[in-house]
Amino acid sequence: MTPGEAALRAFEALPHAMMVADGQDRLVIANAALWGEAGADPARFPPGTPLRDLMRLLAFRGMLGPGDPAALAEAALAEDRSILQVRHRRSADGARLSEVTTFPLPGGGFVLCAVDITALNRAEATARSRAALLERVLNAQRSGIALFDAERRLVLHNASYRRHSGATAELLAGRPALGDILEGLERAGEFHALRDRGHLRAVLAADRSRPRQSERERADGTVVRFTSTPSPDGGFLLETEDVTDLRRAEAEARRRAAILDGVLEALPHGICVWGPDRRVALFNDAYLRLMEGAPLQVGDTLEEVIRRRAEAGEYGPGEAAAVYAREMARDLSVPQERRRRRANGTALDVRTAPLPDGGHVSVVTDVTALWKAEEEARRRAMLLETALASMRHGFTLYDAASRVVVANALAERLGGLSPGALAPGRRFEEVVREQVASGALGSGEEAEAIAAAAIALDRTRPHRMRRRTEEGQVLEIASDPTPDGGFVVTHVDVTALAAAEAEAQARAGILRVMLDNTRHGICLFDATGHIVAVNALAARMCGLAPEQMAPGRHLLDVRDEQIAAGEFGDPAAAARFVGARSEEPWRGPDRYTRRRPDGTMLEITTDPTPDGGFVRTYTDVTEDRRIRDELERARAAAEAASEAKSRFLATMSHELRTPLSAVIGFAEAILAETEPGRVATYAGEVRDAGRHLLALIEDILEVARAGGPEAGAGETLLDPAALVASLAAAHGEAAKAAGIAFEATAAPALPPLRSDERRLRRILRALLDNALKFTPAGGTVRLAAAADQAGGLVFTVSDTGIGMAGEDIPRAFEPFTQLDGSRARRYAGSGLGLHLARLLAQAIRADLALESAPGRGTIATLRLPPGITISAQEAPEETA
Repeated sequence: MTPGEAALRAFEALPHAMMVADGQDRLVIANAALWGEAGADPARFPPGTPLRDLMRLLAFRGMLGPGDPAALAEAALAEDRSILQVRHRRSADGARLSEVTTFPLPGGGFVLCAVDITALNRAEATARSRAALLERVLNAQRSGIALFDAERRLVLHNASYRRHSGATAELLAGRPALGDILEGLERAGEFHALRDRGHLRAVLAADRSRPRQSERERADGTVVRFTSTPSPDGGFLLETEDVTDLRRAEAEARRRAAILDGVLEALPHGICVWGPDRRVALFNDAYLRLMEGAPLQVGDTLEEVIRRRAEAGEYGPGEAAAVYAREMARDLSVPQERRRRRANGTALDVRTAPLPDGGHVSVVTDVTALWKAEEEARRRAMLLETALASMRHGFTLYDAASRVVVANALAERLGGLSPGALAPGRRFEEVVREQVASGALGSGEEAEAIAAAAIALDRTRPHRMRRRTEEGQVLEIASDPTPDGGFVVTHVDVTALAAAEAEAQARAGILRVMLDNTRHGICLFDATGHIVAVNALAARMCGLAPEQMAPGRHLLDVRDEQIAAGEFGDPAAAARFVGARSEEPWRGPDRYTRRRPDGTMLEITTDPTPDGGFVRTYTDVTEDRRIRDELERARAAAEAASEAKSRFLATMSHELRTPLSAVIGFAEAILAETEPGRVATYAGEVRDAGRHLLALIEDILEVARAGGPEAGAGETLLDPAALVASLAAAHGEAAKAAGIAFEATAAPALPPLRSDERRLRRILRALLDNALKFTPAGGTVRLAAAADQAGGLVFTVSDTGIGMAGEDIPRAFEPFTQLDGSRARRYAGSGLGLHLARLLAQAIRADLALESAPGRGTIATLRLPPGITISAQEAPEETA
């Protein structure tokens, strides 16, 4: 055998996938391991095959990792192979991890080697996890640990070592030597006593290749035990512990020893190495454990081991000689891989690979769980086939080449195909053409268009469509991609569903018309407060645009937009409105009313729905409230009129009775009196009582006439100053008799005015009478006339009398009303004076107002409008 042939055979025998490509990216050679992992026939890829075809093969077999196979293949082709590259790749299913190394060749081209490191990666992850666990355990120990290398430099330590030794973190940083650490401790005063200095010298001179133990009492009184143990690499491990808790330290040491033993025993694979002489060279404990019942010793020959195991039935049933011959016939010069089940039920994965020295290595892995999983997968596959045949949907699975992988009988029936039309291996295009030929897709150009669209469809994306057959059957056809580049086509008979949807849409249309034409705003919410349905009137009544109350919006968002639009008034009013309701307004009152900014009144009702949601109804009750308010005002007016009538009857009965009683009494006295002087006196009293009675009746008649049809009929030209002088002369004597000071003033050059003199004089007389009546002796009453800044005239009657409260002023203008309504009131009168004065003021287009306060008097202001006066030049013309 030539060296070249030997090298070629060794290349083919390697258990790792390898291939060689030339400088033109063409295949030169690939070994069996690569074709085995790719699951491809090497005859289809002879030397000279373009690298692109190989990369696409590897990508679609999942060997380049997860993702789009075409993109992965292009990315692999784009890599720079002129330099050495080492990278890790995980298979598409994630179950396998390979270390891929690319070696450039001197004359161009490269060598690619892929080594399965799944088990190694798993072991490394386990080791890292256990190392992290060990580090956490070390830091959690109460015993101090310090590891020194052969040069007596600190490699690692834990916090307890720092605490026990008295060293600081700075002193132990940077791999210091043991001598440096001890010198630092000495400077820190750790070795203050003479015996401590002796301990220091002993520590420095100690032979670290032998175990030793010492104790030292620190300055704080803590006694620390130092145990030095040599390590195989020439260094040593220094343990410190507080001997006051020795038992705990010993338990910790045992626990740490158990962890280390567990690390050694955690190797998952059994390994047995055979030398070139076919004798056992070494094996680990895992191998003995996995091959329990089949013992071996170092030095045993392969023939002895196989014969013993064959006779013990290790390789399964059969004649021992035949089994021995079969096992010995295996070519150990090439990698071997097989699975077998032992008599105890354990499933083993056995792999052998030749070694450079002519021996071989055997790796045994317990794959019992995987074996069971595969059996379970096969069982599930059978169940899946049964389920596929029984499902109510037509199901067809196509591979990446658009060929049928599996289909059920219902897919053929729903697709209008003959039995067997969806046999595995048929191309999708062939299936579609058969549907066109059978008329399953319709006829003529329509069928051809449907077929062309189906063939051109991008199957890497999901698609849904519905189609009605000539028999009226409605089919929902779905296409969904699969991870391997294929796709699944499902046919579902949705005839009943389509009919139900059409009926539901028709009913929804009717309900929408009804909803949009109702006189109420209606909004339906789900259980979380989101709008389900709403009519346009509801949005208008809420002061929002229709899109602001679209389905899907939350009630709280709608309320925020109403607040922003000022629907609930100013910010303070909006805050009060929101504060009166919970964070879930639909949990609030079932019915309430509110006034909108435009003045309309809304009644809002909330009613629950069976699904946990609620429906809110908005009703415009503005007209109802207006009618209700008018009825309320009419009722109040009627009650007020009835009360006024009662007051009038009570007052008039008193006011009329007094002068009538005087008339009757003095008349009877006249009849009985003979002395002329007394008769004259009595007659005068009868006259005064009659005049009082006449004045009272005139007041009543004046109230009845005020504002009547004859209003304004008696307008004449008046001199304001002369009117004031006339009223002063008429009331001066009465004021003097009552002990009241009376003042009358008129501003100079007042313009003449055109008005009803009788009514104007009656207004001012009523105001003066009231002022004199309610002003005690010693007080003052003033009458003044002045020009108004607006061009009119103002008459003012003020007094220093008893006054009245501000809230009583409106009542003072009511007819037959006196603020002191008791029968024993101090001031007589019918209560018509101010009422009559206001009516007459309104009749002459004037304004009468009162200002008053208890004990501070009253000011009555009669304001005549600007149009009532004339200039001095016009006065003669008016007189003429």
